[in-house]
Amino acid sequence: MKMADEKATSTYLIAEPFDRAVNLVRRVLAAANLKIVGELNMSGRLQRALLIRTVPCTVLFASAPTSPASFASDPQEAALTPLHIVVSAHGSQSEVHVLRVLPRHDGTPDFRAIAASRLLQTSIAQAIEKIGMRASLGA
Repeated sequence: MKMADEKATSTYLIAEPFDRAVNLVRRVLAAANLKIVGELNMSGRLQRALLIRTVPCTVLFASAPTSPASFASDPQEAALTPLHIVVSAHGSQSEVHVLRVLPRHDGTPDFRAIAASRLLQTSIAQAIEKIGMRASLGA
């Protein structure tokens, strides 16, 4: 599979309407000892700034309770946290998108980036899998 064919996010489906899904995601992240350090209401922001209506969409910024010391000294690693979790309405259910670390443009893995985000991504994925199902790659 070429890098262009790989999705930059892992996608999960939650069989709940948007507001309930956002609350469920918050709850499972907290139960996994992850901290929501910020939130951005994307659909509200687009409505206010551009007068464009979109489906409800919120970005949650999640991080581990304590970030590794290396994040403070390495901007490449620091750019990966907090991890962005996008929750959006999709009809009567909701979608959750979590950023994945992809190989560099030359195809080689970025081991530092992978190491820096693996634990956080795994914790988030395990938490979200308690309330949602991972979407198939072809979807």
